[in-house]
Amino acid sequence: MANPFSSDTFQKTWKKAFIPSKAIESFSFIEGVNFYKSNFNLFYFNIGKNLTKGNSYIIRDFKDYKNKTLIVYDVITGINNTNTTNNKIGILKSNQYPGFLINIDHFNSVEEYLLKTFSKNTRMKMRKYTNRLNTCFNISSKMFFGAIDKQEYDALFKHFMRLLEKRYSEKQITYNNMQTSEWNFYTDVAYPLILEKKASLFVIYDNNTPIAITYNYHTEDSLIDAITVFDIDYSKFNIGYVNNLKLINWCFENNIKILDFSKGYFDYKKRMCTSEYHFEYHIIYDKSSIFSKIKAHSYHTFLEFKTYLRNKGFNSKFHEFTYRLKNNTPSKLSFDAEITELSNLPSNLILSKLDIKNDSEYEFLKRHINDFLYLVTKTYKDIELYKVNDMQHTYILESDTLILQLKVAKP
Repeated sequence: MANPFSSDTFQKTWKKAFIPSKAIESFSFIEGVNFYKSNFNLFYFNIGKNLTKGNSYIIRDFKDYKNKTLIVYDVITGINNTNTTNNKIGILKSNQYPGFLINIDHFNSVEEYLLKTFSKNTRMKMRKYTNRLNTCFNISSKMFFGAIDKQEYDALFKHFMRLLEKRYSEKQITYNNMQTSEWNFYTDVAYPLILEKKASLFVIYDNNTPIAITYNYHTEDSLIDAITVFDIDYSKFNIGYVNNLKLINWCFENNIKILDFSKGYFDYKKRMCTSEYHFEYHIIYDKSSIFSKIKAHSYHTFLEFKTYLRNKGFNSKFHEFTYRLKNNTPSKLSFDAEITELSNLPSNLILSKLDIKNDSEYEFLKRHINDFLYLVTKTYKDIELYKVNDMQHTYILESDTLILQLKVAKP
């Protein structure tokens, strides 16, 4: 199975979304990547730019490199053959992002992977998260790979965006993939790629509601995690780790050799990976052309400066700033609460029993309810939720082992 980012489906969909008036161009001297001409004809950029999750190329002995300067994003270190006998082709490299992966083929089972990767205490915690999630909710999972009903696909992608909005509203930062142009691209490209087995959607459900969704790309022997989100109301159950363990198990069952978390640093990637690598941006130029050389070195300097700013934290500050710019009064999807443990239901207060599962008016309490389920290891049917009528924004959660009063800090 070829690199999904060089497939006709990926490249034509990306072209339609981002460069509809430009042509896709290929050159004999470089194999594995196609290009488009930038504005003012200064550079050729790879199709897909930074929305790919890994490119590779081979330099061939042809002369159509003359006077050209080409930019290839997301070249993975260690797998690219850039050797060339033509000393008139120059390649500048800019180290951009770390990458993390799990070598599935180094282990015989999920249990062996856990044993060799994590401490006994961490393994116990992971099992606890999984067991409690399964005990408290009706959990199932499904991998959509090779087939998916279009109506179900559309519903999943709408829910995917809702979960992303919920997640990044809490973090209060912008997320590039949620930008309209990028999200429309993913929505258009994922469906045909799933049918072609070049992509997949992995979904964890609570009953029929998706609570974690991962969009993946596929090569012949690897699964590449492109976008992952989980419902923040289930955070107490560490659902991110549960999701990844289920993905790892799917890889074992389907003879996948590598689970690639792809680019960007996150703690969970560092903790779960068995190998690290780097993404580079490569600038390929004609060394015999002064103009090509100047353009190449100028763009390399620009990339290095961007990396410097990112390493200094300016990237995070920028995403926080742009979020505030777009959300002058961001709506909170859940609310902090002052929590008090009670020995009994108070008899001196007027309480109204609420329908936990079906009353959307109290959706803002869902995380508190789920946290309570985690503590008491119960299901929704085993607990009660009351509104305290004579105390503002106050609720009581009751099980047979614990009673908590919540005074919610609503704005």
